[in-house]
Amino acid sequence: MIGSSMFDFKWFTLIPEYGDPNDPNIRAKYGYLEATVSIVGNILLFLLKLILGLTINSIALIADSIHTLSDVGTSLMVIMGFNMSKRPSDESHPFGYGRVEYLMTLIIAISLVLVGAGFVVQSMGRIFDSVPIENLGLIPLTGIIIVVTAIEKELMARFSLTIGRKIKSDVLVADAWHHRSDAFTNIIVGIGIIGSVLGYPILDPIFGIIVSTAIIYVGIDLIVTSSSFLIGKSPDIDFVRRIEDISSSIGGVYGIHDIFVHDYGTQKAISMHTDVENDLTLNEAHEIADSIEGVIFKEMGYSVVVQLDPKEMHKDVDLAIEIIGEILDGQDEIISYHKINITRIDKREEVKVHLMVDKNMSVRESHIMCHQLQSIVRSDYGPCDLQIHLEPCEFNCKACTHSCRRRVEYLRL
Repeated sequence: MIGSSMFDFKWFTLIPEYGDPNDPNIRAKYGYLEATVSIVGNILLFLLKLILGLTINSIALIADSIHTLSDVGTSLMVIMGFNMSKRPSDESHPFGYGRVEYLMTLIIAISLVLVGAGFVVQSMGRIFDSVPIENLGLIPLTGIIIVVTAIEKELMARFSLTIGRKIKSDVLVADAWHHRSDAFTNIIVGIGIIGSVLGYPILDPIFGIIVSTAIIYVGIDLIVTSSSFLIGKSPDIDFVRRIEDISSSIGGVYGIHDIFVHDYGTQKAISMHTDVENDLTLNEAHEIADSIEGVIFKEMGYSVVVQLDPKEMHKDVDLAIEIIGEILDGQDEIISYHKINITRIDKREEVKVHLMVDKNMSVRESHIMCHQLQSIVRSDYGPCDLQIHLEPCEFNCKACTHSCRRRVEYLRL
């Protein structure tokens, strides 16, 4: 993978310093700049490729010109996305409209797939009804133009990538790779035209299919990327590590865990658990939480909700949960279990667990089962306060989200 240092182009004087990229309005300015440059560049390339494609009768070049024109639509959607995403939060959208840009990207991606599929069909038709390249005298000029457009597309890709990484916008980074894929397709188109000139006209529709496949691939990739954000993908590991580093620098913090980042594009809501001394007063613990929230907001510009836990609470918890899980697995009356929570304060240990049992189990049977389970856990695991929450199994494996042997067998069918 190419290092990020290669994309730090100081000579891109078109990229001004607008200000803090965490500010939605500043972020939108950078988005408008990238989109404007892309629109102007792609319109010029579209006209050039289309005229040449029609002149020499190259389906690959015509397909590539339409691909380039679709990039203009992409840039327009980027502008719309940034314009809406900078809108302030309101009662209906307390975290703002940052995810709109991903929604726009999803729409563009679907259109790209449809365009690519259409050109695959058209190219397949030319394989069975070959049409030769015309105006061969223009081939040298066409070759020069194809090389120039490939270089221009690579420069546009680097420009977009620089801005995308500057403001940490995955949408602009994806658009940059979109430009780069165009540079590669230009080269492929050139090879197809040369093949046709040398007496192999079938190469033009074949490379038209290759170009169209590239369009479809880019569209599917953008669908996956944008959909992942819309449904809530996990945060980047470097982002999480930065949160950990900032939080760990606060005095009185002994550990950071269970970090959740809710990404809304221009805004991110962070929740996390922090281990502190057991005997802190409420006021002291509150000061630590305030310090963490303040420093993260200052350094990263994001809101944080901090839950403070006594530092002994999570000591060997994973092993304890594993032991209790093995005990529960051995009980025939238990269909499945979830939400095992263990709290340790001083010498007292509290274990909470949710159990799925037969919905037809009587109250008396459930009381006996819970009493027996408490005895087994205390015998095999150790002294603890076991709190059991029973849930009836509806035997509707299709709708259920809990893991158990019955559901695993159902999914195999």
